[in-house]
Amino acid sequence: MNLISRLKTESFARGMWLSVVFNILAKGILFLLTILLAAYFGSNIKTDIYFFVYGSMVLLAGFINAIDHAVLIPQSMRLRQTDGDAAAMAFLNYFFRIYIFIGLAFVVLMYFFGTRIFGWVSKFSEVDIELYRNYFLLGSCYFFFLLITNYLNAILSSLKYFTVPMIISGINSCVMIMGIVLLHRHWDVLSVFISGIAAFIINLTLVLILMKGKLGWKFGVYSVSISKKVLQNIGFAELGQMATMASSFLPLFILSGFGSGVVSLMNYGKNIADIPNSIITAQITSVSAIELNERAAKNDQLAMQQIFLRTGKLLLYLLVPVSFFLFLFSQSIVQLFYVRGNFGLESLLSATKYLKLFSITIVSIGINALVARLVIAIQAIRQSLMYQVIINLLLFTCIWVFSKNYGPYGYPYAVILMGIVNVVLLFFMCKKLTPGINYLSLIRFTVWLLVINALLAIPIFIIIKYLLVGPFTQIIVSAFVYFFALWLIREKLLKIKDLH
Repeated sequence: MNLISRLKTESFARGMWLSVVFNILAKGILFLLTILLAAYFGSNIKTDIYFFVYGSMVLLAGFINAIDHAVLIPQSMRLRQTDGDAAAMAFLNYFFRIYIFIGLAFVVLMYFFGTRIFGWVSKFSEVDIELYRNYFLLGSCYFFFLLITNYLNAILSSLKYFTVPMIISGINSCVMIMGIVLLHRHWDVLSVFISGIAAFIINLTLVLILMKGKLGWKFGVYSVSISKKVLQNIGFAELGQMATMASSFLPLFILSGFGSGVVSLMNYGKNIADIPNSIITAQITSVSAIELNERAAKNDQLAMQQIFLRTGKLLLYLLVPVSFFLFLFSQSIVQLFYVRGNFGLESLLSATKYLKLFSITIVSIGINALVARLVIAIQAIRQSLMYQVIINLLLFTCIWVFSKNYGPYGYPYAVILMGIVNVVLLFFMCKKLTPGINYLSLIRFTVWLLVINALLAIPIFIIIKYLLVGPFTQIIVSAFVYFFALWLIREKLLKIKDLH
């Protein structure tokens, strides 16, 4: 039996762990890309434009792809149970064609009006936008590839191919790294865009070959009927995501006006802080989401409660110590990974502060992602819309006000505040939408974990700093002692009476 076939037949628990392991490898390779960017190009207007364009395309694609896990995948799973595989395939193919049309239309629009549009949505000077117009034009192609590959990866996950997207993503990053290494001397930052497009083409080709060859997927045109409820849920999901996209795009817009290098330094710090959630949260919740969708389709409330608490305990057990570690050793981490080549010591403090602040948000993001998967499973799209709009309008307002008062660091300050507010408000939403889910016990578990980890991490940090060792030794020794101690008491940590 080949590797891909074995991966498909894995249980949810095994699939969860395998996907986390493969995702760690994929994200590790992707993080190497960030290190190369810092070393080769540092932080300047060219890297600012790259991060701005890439971030914008990720947000825009995420806005469209929001309906994948919220509406399309759950509906396809229901069709697969009631009407068979052919009906589910036809339903998914219908939206695949729509996505291709949207992606191509966007690329054409950017080709003719790209620089003008980016001039409207950023604070970069007209001179810089015109000088680096090729950056904007090539970067806009990212949207097409992100839109399509995100959708196909969601389909693969729903079919229990949990690890295949991670393997292909790792290949994608390797191609991009090779391209940058070979082309950066001649093409400078433009080599990043060229390599990225080449990597996306390879990524998409591999996914299509897999679906056609291994899954027997037929991409032909089939008649399909889209129910009114599905269309309504799509509308509600996109309306809610619109507020999320606005609050996420606002920092890019504001930071692009703070001077050369600020957008890059924010991304260098945030990219490290995002690793735990992109590796741990995304994979654990995506696997548990499939399980939650199946139980929700059968209206098995007890099983959903067990899945939610089991997943939440594991998620927090992993996220809380990582958050502490990144916060306490932020300067050593930034110094170890970034301070080389064109990334000078003057950028160290700024990137360190961003990492320190964003590391505080890791736990709240994880909790929010878990609850979001639960809400999607029960298809409470309409009910959650107003909450999503309100919380993101509050975040939008906080980012705007805090940026006015605290400059470039107002963005992470606002995210920290609203993360805390969100965790509190989610209690009331869960109580209303899923009264059978014991959300409060998960919060008590979180508080307990925070206390235990503080008692472990802070003394280790003080001792290591007192020894005045280098950043590499600090990270290795402290990580080994800290996480080994957590492993020794894992049974105590994961078996709290409140959660049983």
